[in-house]
Amino acid sequence: MIESLQHLPHPGCGKAALEQRFTDLAPPLSARQAAIESARCLYCYDAPCTRACPTEIPIASFISNIASGNINGAAHSILQANILGASCARVCPTEELCEQACVRNHDEEQQPVLIGLLQRYALDHAQFPEHPFTRAASTHQRVAVVGAGPAGLSC
Repeated sequence: MIESLQHLPHPGCGKAALEQRFTDLAPPLSARQAAIESARCLYCYDAPCTRACPTEIPIASFISNIASGNINGAAHSILQANILGASCARVCPTEELCEQACVRNHDEEQQPVLIGLLQRYALDHAQFPEHPFTRAASTHQRVAVVGAGPAGLSC
């Protein structure tokens, strides 16, 4: 542990108990589950799920990439819209946003496509040979970023 933090109280339980307490709420999808779930998407032209997404991730597009086996393409399109897509896939209330807007809620199944888990699958399994984005040319201007939320970290 960092020496300057030694004065802080230590948790009363061991490392294994802490790891069990801080796991993801939903287990990740397997490759087969992701293929089946992505095949359920109707790839709507004017996708209501994309309109409901606060970060405007092209949901139908990245799900189509997963269905065709292009995991890197799916991850790239997610990261293009939201550089913190992997974190957001775990904490975003998708059941209230994009999944609630999914047109699959109105068919016989009344079960939306699991968009959040598909996003997590794409970003967890992407393997880029190098960083997927290049830095823009310097404009020699300064910017002040206030806060350390997703927008500030993205900047």
